[in-house]
Amino acid sequence: MALLVETHGMTPMIATRVAGPEDLPAVLSIHAAHNPGMRGIGPPSPEERSTWDRMMDNAELIVYVGEVEGEPVGTATAMVMPNVTYGCAPTVFIEAVVVVPEYRRRGVASQVLRRILDDAAASGCDKVQLLSHKRHATDGGHALYAQHGFTAESEGFRLYPRAPSRRTDRPLRNAVPL
Repeated sequence: MALLVETHGMTPMIATRVAGPEDLPAVLSIHAAHNPGMRGIGPPSPEERSTWDRMMDNAELIVYVGEVEGEPVGTATAMVMPNVTYGCAPTVFIEAVVVVPEYRRRGVASQVLRRILDDAAASGCDKVQLLSHKRHATDGGHALYAQHGFTAESEGFRLYPRAPSRRTDRPLRNAVPL
């Protein structure tokens, strides 16, 4: 069931909801508008559909959609990680906070982040983490996160272990060493 959170103090109205299986084309369109070189315009590929189905089947992974007057214009993904530390309180990781360019700085990302943070608090999470590319220090991304209480207290690292064309649907725990 999609729960809407509406902001009436802004014009136009912004709603945030949890994505459903039918939202894959909209989420792909948001990402394509954000970064046109990542994928072309068109229907989801079989790989995108398979990945989306896995995402929708994972109860610990939530894709959020921000809408302006019913049009999906923003998205973010949150993953809940159970944890045996911190009193067994889970940690939430936020990934891919994206708003289409013409709707940026209108409160869409803030509304989506507020919804994720509210859901994290309601589920007893100990902390919420996100990584943000250093380029977002100058485009407003880091300021947005600071407005929502995030502090830059850690150094993040990335490694891309496989080229995109070599991705598999194999869960990490079932991976076989090369």
